[in-house]
Amino acid sequence: MIVANRRQGFTLIELLVVIAIIAILIGLLLPAVQKVRESAARLQCINNLKQLGVALHGYHGVYETFPQPRGVVNQFTSSFGWACRTLPFIEQGNLYNAAQANFFQAITTPVKTFQCPSDGRDGQDGSGSTTLGNHSSGLIWYLGVTGSYGGGDSQYTAANSGIFQPNTSGISISAITDGTSNTLMLGERPPAADLSFGWWSYSDYDNLLGTQNYVNLYPNCPSPGVFGPGKVTNNCDSNHFWSLHPGGGNWLFGDGSVHFLPYSASALTFPLATRSGGEVVNTGDF
Repeated sequence: MIVANRRQGFTLIELLVVIAIIAILIGLLLPAVQKVRESAARLQCINNLKQLGVALHGYHGVYETFPQPRGVVNQFTSSFGWACRTLPFIEQGNLYNAAQANFFQAITTPVKTFQCPSDGRDGQDGSGSTTLGNHSSGLIWYLGVTGSYGGGDSQYTAANSGIFQPNTSGISISAITDGTSNTLMLGERPPAADLSFGWWSYSDYDNLLGTQNYVNLYPNCPSPGVFGPGKVTNNCDSNHFWSLHPGGGNWLFGDGSVHFLPYSASALTFPLATRSGGEVVNTGDF
C-alpha cells in the first residue's frame, strides 16, 4: 500500500504571508488602541477638573471667596498660590501642612489631581532657579484663568479680569456678575518644555494665565499667547492655553461644569474669561 507523504510546517512564502497579515492587523489595531488610551486619559482629565471644581467651591464655602490666586511674597518668593491653598480640599491636607513646615522638601511631591495623564511627563518634577537657589517641584497642568488679559497688575480692570485676578485676596461668587456658567475658572496648559514653569507650589506664570497672555518669559515668542495647539518640546507654548488632547482642551467653568472647547473657538475664550465684562456669549457654542 502506498502512503502519501504529509507536508510538515509552512513554506517560506506561506510564513512571509502570515507575517505580513499579522503586521497589517497590528497596524490597524494600534490607532484603535491609542484612541482608547486617549479617550481614557481625556476622561481622567475631565474628572480631575471636576474634582478641582468641587474643591474650589468647597474652599469658597468655608472662606466665602475662591482661593487667593497669587501666593504671598515672602521668603519662599511667590508661593502658596491657589493650587497650594486648594490642597486640603482634594484630600491633600497632610501635604499642605508639610509644605508649611518644610516648603522645599514637601513641594517635590506630585499631586495626581493636578496632572493630565495624556502627558508622559506626569509624575515628574520641574526644576529651576528661585530667589533661594535651584529647587524642584511637582507639576500642574491646570491653570487659573486671570481674565481675558494677562500682564502687569496695573492693567487688570473689572472688565478684563477673571475669577483668578492676581492682585486680589480672592474673588467671591457675588463678584461674578457675568454668571458662573459663563465664566472660565481653570484651563489646560502643560508645563513648559524645560519644566522651569508649571509648578503647583508657586503662582503667577506657574499656574495662572490670561486667555490673551502678554507675559513672555522665553525670548522670541508670539504675543499675545492665545488658545491654540502646542508642543511639549516648545517653551513658547507655555505662554498660552492648550492641551495634549486632539483638537482642543478642557475648561472648568465657574459653576463647576467642564466643557471641551475646540481651538476654532479660541475667540470665545476672551469674553468667557471675564467675570464682569458684560459680554453676551452664545452658550450653544460650548
